[in-house]
Amino acid sequence: MMRTRAWIAAGAAGLLTAGVATAASAADGGPRAAAPRWHIVESVKTDISGEFTAIAATGKTTAWAFDGTGNTIAPRAYELSGGKWAKAPFIGKLDEEVIAAGATSPSDVWAFTQGFGSAKSRVLRWNGSKWSVVKTFADEIDDATVLAANDIWVFGEAAFPLQPALGVWHYNGSTWTQVSKNLQGGSALSATDVWGFSGADVEHWTGGKWVATPVKSLLPPVIPGPLNDPQVVGILAYSDSNVYALGNGVAEDEGGPVVVLHYNGHTWAKLAEGEYGFGPSPQFSTDGTGGLWLPMQGPVSGLSYLLHYAAGKLTPAVLPVGARGITIDSVARIPGTTQQLAGGSTHSADNSDVVAVLLQYS
Repeated sequence: MMRTRAWIAAGAAGLLTAGVATAASAADGGPRAAAPRWHIVESVKTDISGEFTAIAATGKTTAWAFDGTGNTIAPRAYELSGGKWAKAPFIGKLDEEVIAAGATSPSDVWAFTQGFGSAKSRVLRWNGSKWSVVKTFADEIDDATVLAANDIWVFGEAAFPLQPALGVWHYNGSTWTQVSKNLQGGSALSATDVWGFSGADVEHWTGGKWVATPVKSLLPPVIPGPLNDPQVVGILAYSDSNVYALGNGVAEDEGGPVVVLHYNGHTWAKLAEGEYGFGPSPQFSTDGTGGLWLPMQGPVSGLSYLLHYAAGKLTPAVLPVGARGITIDSVARIPGTTQQLAGGSTHSADNSDVVAVLLQYS
């Protein structure tokens, strides 16, 4: 879910999903504005490692995006400035991937890497002129929240039993402090108010302790026979009375289904459910009018989606490439607008021809 999570934010009532732009005559005979739609704004031909895995929108015309899964090439950074995307200097390493990004301004951008194998996870910062390493962790970062330069949160939980876990860490601008819990992800409101998730529980930190609330009854039911493990997979908090969580049935092979949950300050409720496999990515976003954009990563050669949640419904977005030819990994709202940026890749059916792409909804 930066979901920022400077790259992620949510709200409460909806917007229609992206569609084909139209121009119709108004009652007075004048043309109506074209409806917003998703379109590709940058393409980078690469190998199978290429895809834009994280985005930080830093202003209405500025942003950063990070390309590469670290398998055969080190991750790369691209900066939007002056209306153009361009490759920028970056300190990415082989065997790491940028899994989250956030920003407080164009001169305060954060990238969080997840290391593979023996590679370490890192917290990287752009200060307006150069990238530097702020912190290195031996264990995997799964998620992060950027609130301010002196209020950064990272989350990580062991993927397998007996595997070391990162836990939850807070950075106050000078010191990193571990906050005693292993969580898969989180969304912070302040240094003493953090929401997180693990398994079928939502967790809330109020500065002194974590309080767990089971939401198992709201998740998709266990399917008899196939291996599946319904759990919470993302969270985004706007206040302590306006918190969104994503759930998934995690069925073997096909994944899903997905559910959207909401907390109103008193109770958790299920708002929507859809039979969409795998995903959603924790990098989901508000649509600026109370809805959500949810990247849904599919299985290899399977269907991927970019879902739009609004007014109790989940609807697949119309994308410039069919669902079997595109995967969306991340999405971020452009500050102060209802426009969005999204990153991922287009690919042939056998994944032999991969192009990393950035899309914009406008």
